[in-house]
Amino acid sequence: MKRGLVFWFTGLSGAGKTTLAESVRERLRGRDIKTSILDGDDVRSRLHRHLGFTETEIK
Repeated sequence: MKRGLVFWFTGLSGAGKTTLAESVRERLRGRDIKTSILDGDDVRSRLHRHLGFTETEIK
């Protein structure tokens, strides 16, 4: 069985987590390593629209 890794990038909204994750993904893909990114903003917008995660509310 292959072993996997999980990287968590945490921080305030707008801190650059997604930018960093995309940079790491490109480097890993360059080594033929499969990657996935779960962006909290995307997850919230698809699953929890009614919970109040507008730009103003999350800052």
